[in-house]
Amino acid sequence: MRTISVITAVHEGGHHFIGDTYESLREQELPDDWQWEWCVQEDGTSGIPANSLPDDPRITFGTGLRARIAVTRTHALARATGDLIRTLDADDVLLPGALERDIETLERVPWCVSACIDLHEDGSTAPGPNDPPGGPLEPARFYHEVLERQLSVQATTFAAHRRLVMALGGWQALSGAETVALLLAAEAVAPGEFIAEPSVLYRKHPDQTTASHHYWEPTEAATRIDALVQRASALRESGWKWEQVHQHRPAPQMDGSR
Repeated sequence: MRTISVITAVHEGGHHFIGDTYESLREQELPDDWQWEWCVQEDGTSGIPANSLPDDPRITFGTGLRARIAVTRTHALARATGDLIRTLDADDVLLPGALERDIETLERVPWCVSACIDLHEDGSTAPGPNDPPGGPLEPARFYHEVLERQLSVQATTFAAHRRLVMALGGWQALSGAETVALLLAAEAVAPGEFIAEPSVLYRKHPDQTTASHHYWEPTEAATRIDALVQRASALRESGWKWEQVHQHRPAPQMDGSR
């Protein structure tokens, strides 16, 4: 069996929807030779979010010093065993077929992102207004969008080969926008695709991190963007490209001839 590792960061007080997140994961149907594991990491040491998780051997839970979501995700990555990595927020809901589409797409390319649907407090939904067309993405598309402050996708839908995520150092140690940072880093060194079919209900609520006015303090927000753009720029200028190696490619047969 091959494994896709779903990475989720959570903090005490931000765990109230995680039961719904689990149910959406449990209901995913995967190809016959695939399974999922869920690596949940608390940003903190209370252990309280673990009480909202079921007894499922496919779930691992860890705690650590509070360091915000980027560090928390990277700690979860350290114990992921899958060939593939998929990010999932603790308050979001996977839509049917989401992981299967990720797996199929990552057979072709090193990374992908997908459409999502906003889920509002009143239960109403709305699709992303600026989704790109499905299929291969033009080089540096998202890099230029971030420079113009108008990213067209939710980077929390990011999925990729684990080796690529590890080579890029996981999620950049920022106070936010860590998924955007990883998306731009991956885009700088490898081709990707956009999956037009939505993969997640992106929950909008007052307690989410990005709803805080502190998160959008101008100097703090600008510094985050500058830092992730600088890393992506450095990777682009280096000329380094990630070479995808299929884990189960048959070994060449040697017949002794030259």
